[in-house]
Amino acid sequence: MTEARQYAADFYLRLRHRCRALIKTCGGIECAADLSRVSQAHIGRYGAPDGRDWMPADVIADLEKDIGEPVVSRALVQALGFEVVKLPDGRWDGDINQQLAAMFKEVGEVTHHIGECLADDGEITPDECRAHRLRKEIDDALQVLVGMKQRVKQIEEGA
Repeated sequence: MTEARQYAADFYLRLRHRCRALIKTCGGIECAADLSRVSQAHIGRYGAPDGRDWMPADVIADLEKDIGEPVVSRALVQALGFEVVKLPDGRWDGDINQQLAAMFKEVGEVTHHIGECLADDGEITPDECRAHRLRKEIDDALQVLVGMKQRVKQIEEGA
């Protein structure tokens, strides 16, 4: 019986790499086992490039919760064409006008940084992306927008 796979082999290797990175970030195999329901032996097999064992979703959840970062989940979500955006901490518990001001501020910062990158030659280089931390600036703006979306949902629901 052949294994039916939806993605190319390199995607699955990258997932294995993400599992290894998650285990390492948790403090290694022993710590990862202590944080989850599986043994050290199982944890060790999850990152093996040629292994057949895959890290279960509940183990991924336990380990990612411990480190506060969706190391494996982000790869899975992105493979489906989505992006992970961190929810703001309590930012939707306020006046919609304050959130609107925060949104304008964040989008303004993104616009400013992109404008600086484009100013000299009309192009954005990889070095400029890093120097201006464009992805972080965009993530900050998205976080505010997600908070606004949550607040609008609360308003719709009468909260």
